[in-house]
Amino acid sequence: MLRSRIGALLSAFCFIVACCIMPALAQEIRATVNVDFTPGFDINEQDNFASFRQELQTYLNTQTFTGKEWKNEADKVLWKDEPVTLSVSLTLLNGTQTSYYNATMLVIAKRTLYGTKKQSVTVQFLDTKVKFPYQRGAAFAFQPLRFDDLLSVIDFYALLSIGFDVDSFYPLGGTPYFQKAQSILQMATTTQSQFVKMSDNNGWRDETNEPGKVTRTNIISEILDARYSELRTLTSAYYLNGLDYLGDKPDEAKSTIDNLLTKFADFKDKLPNRSTLFQLFFDGKFRELGELFRGYPSEKVWDKLKYNDPARTIIYEDIRKGKR
Repeated sequence: MLRSRIGALLSAFCFIVACCIMPALAQEIRATVNVDFTPGFDINEQDNFASFRQELQTYLNTQTFTGKEWKNEADKVLWKDEPVTLSVSLTLLNGTQTSYYNATMLVIAKRTLYGTKKQSVTVQFLDTKVKFPYQRGAAFAFQPLRFDDLLSVIDFYALLSIGFDVDSFYPLGGTPYFQKAQSILQMATTTQSQFVKMSDNNGWRDETNEPGKVTRTNIISEILDARYSELRTLTSAYYLNGLDYLGDKPDEAKSTIDNLLTKFADFKDKLPNRSTLFQLFFDGKFRELGELFRGYPSEKVWDKLKYNDPARTIIYEDIRKGKR
């Protein structure tokens, strides 16, 4: 089933590429950027960000992060015609000095389910360690070999989002993009920022090294570790054998995902520590899974959800009982 589904999808992608007249480089991201300020944020400092949202949104929507060109069949296999839907929400916390800011950033990537107009979250990240300088009107230029306090973070998550998106269409297909994100991480941990001391916690170094904690370092460490290939393959099957069948075979799709939850639990049992990737999957999927199995005839699926994602036991119970 998996191979046939992949074959159908890849054939469709290649057909689109062959039949359409398109520029040498395809748009990779369709982004929406939002910028908010915490209460009490200096009104004069807010004026500095008058054009920031549009500048960052334009940067994301026009940049080719992967460098992939439509030249051969291998490129067509690992990319598709539809850009990754990306939502980036920055909340400015304060300015620590003139034109230097602390922020949190929520990044949510989505892709369309096969044969429908519905979208599913492929991954979401909440980063609380975004620190960068900014002057109104500053130009955003893509420089992959040069560290930038803001754009290196943006590029890092853009590449991760592309990688998770490609993984959802082609098992382990996102690896080249994760490797590019790894290069940014390596550059960031060895480059002296003009504004941030290397001893400061700017999100690029994980001093605690806490297993399962969602950090830039832990994400890259696991996503490129062969021991987690099984988890990535299970996630691909969640889409290709599960969600992508909801439109025409909803009962079969739910049964498949029910069985996959057992395999997720089996994989969890083999882990020596908590997993960042495991956490990321359920961070992005718990609402979707809850709604998917609302009214589902087998009660055992709720036990699987609570075992795989114990932090949200109350949420799953409330959905099961119809309280949410």
